[in-house]
Amino acid sequence: MRSLGERLHLLRKRLLNLRMGPGAAILPPEVSQIHMDFAMRTHNGHMGAKKFWREYLPRLKYNNPAVSMIVNRHSQNEQSPTMTVYLRTGSNAVAPTTAQPASSRVGLSKAQPPASNERIVQIDMKNKQSTNILEQLIAQVGAVPLQPTPEDAAEWQSLEELRKLSNASRDRVNAIKAEKQREATMLERARAAGAATEEAT
Repeated sequence: MRSLGERLHLLRKRLLNLRMGPGAAILPPEVSQIHMDFAMRTHNGHMGAKKFWREYLPRLKYNNPAVSMIVNRHSQNEQSPTMTVYLRTGSNAVAPTTAQPASSRVGLSKAQPPASNERIVQIDMKNKQSTNILEQLIAQVGAVPLQPTPEDAAEWQSLEELRKLSNASRDRVNAIKAEKQREATMLERARAAGAATEEAT
């Protein structure tokens, strides 16, 4: 079981990882929803979509909590993985206060037609790397990537130094344990050899 200090450092690192890095971007206020549709299995061009969902979508959601982000997974790998971005048009480009629809892992949350005051941007994610999908999303909707603040960068550096110290300490403890185990094994062998000699005489 991890100590309280280890869990605190892990939590701090996870929060920092959401605030900074690829995918940490501010979407324009016109964006009302991002819908992803891809298969559970990665073959037939679905790998990039799955990696985007795991690595970048959490950062997008953290930095844009008002934007509904729905993931529809299914078992139909012959379908092309797609991302649909809904953008409000006209003067009514204000975030709604309605509850966000649920995602699905059995294909029940398909992309809906845009409302009368919306337009959509579709991104074909088939056979694309997650980084290319992110670049295309940022370019097509005009998202603004976030740069880490000096405070966040300093905290990340501090956590990295703690991680290196922890790894060095763990390696040292493991080396001591291995040496003790080696000595115990040698002592056991010596005792066994001594017992065998006594029996022979």
